[in-house]
Amino acid sequence: KHIDVTQGDPSRTVTMLAKITFSFALVGAATGFVRPPVTPKPLRIHTQRNAASMEIKEIKTVAQTMADFTNNYNTPIVPAYRSIVMDLLTTTHLARVDQRFAYDPIFALGMDQIFAEFFKAYPGEDAAKIQVALVQALDLDATQAKADATTVLEWAKGTDAAGLEALFDTPDAGAVGSAVTAIKAKKDFLYNRVFGIGMFKLFNDAGIETIDNDLLTKYANKMGFSGTKFQQDYDLYSESLSKLRAVEQLFKEIEIREKKKLAARLEEKAAKAAEAAAAAKAKADGTAPEEVDDTPRVEEAAPVAEQQSAEV
Repeated sequence: KHIDVTQGDPSRTVTMLAKITFSFALVGAATGFVRPPVTPKPLRIHTQRNAASMEIKEIKTVAQTMADFTNNYNTPIVPAYRSIVMDLLTTTHLARVDQRFAYDPIFALGMDQIFAEFFKAYPGEDAAKIQVALVQALDLDATQAKADATTVLEWAKGTDAAGLEALFDTPDAGAVGSAVTAIKAKKDFLYNRVFGIGMFKLFNDAGIETIDNDLLTKYANKMGFSGTKFQQDYDLYSESLSKLRAVEQLFKEIEIREKKKLAARLEEKAAKAAEAAAAAKAKADGTAPEEVDDTPRVEEAAPVAEQQSAEV
């Protein structure tokens, strides 16, 4: 059965087509960003060995995490977004099952930022549900993660570049400061891309206009991890956001142009309807001018008289 989702409203047709186009363009911008790691060799096995106790414990597999996500969100993912969701779930799972992984509010901010930027055009209202299902599939508390991300964002609104650097030099007891303290205390802190995105968001909110390798290396050194992957992730992230902004601008231009065309068509249609209504009223009042038939006519030729016989 065919269902008219536009309900006869041409403006809804234009908006829906534009949103669909925008969704596919966003996917194109995001696909490179969430590509899986090239060689996650240490995490391909199903067990991990504790270096101190030599105890071997079984860890969760990618298939199990995928199954958990499907159970949490049993609605089919829009095909254009399916690879993004699966790649994000896989890459984050590989970090999550590593014994060096430690959840913190900066990681929560990074996850929130991914969905805020790359899932803003997801059809319907399901982007938030997908985020919750994904976080839960990673065996994390989705409610707590959302609350932590909000707390960090609120803190970031009141700081600047100098304040951010001071916090990483001398952490306080707040949410971000406690996270930095814990990271510095871990000798084997596991850097991951979602955490990196959280840091990039902090840089942006602190008003840091120039984010270069020197800045990234400085903060990586403050926290005690290598800056190489940090730099690579920023290059990839900033490139994806640049493509995203270009797509958004193109979408706005298309939407404005289509709205202008639609307005012109509706205006023309309204004018014709008003003209027809006026003519009908005049006819009903008897004031309508008599119609004159100007159709050219061809006069019929006179019949030829029959010749009478001259014979008497």
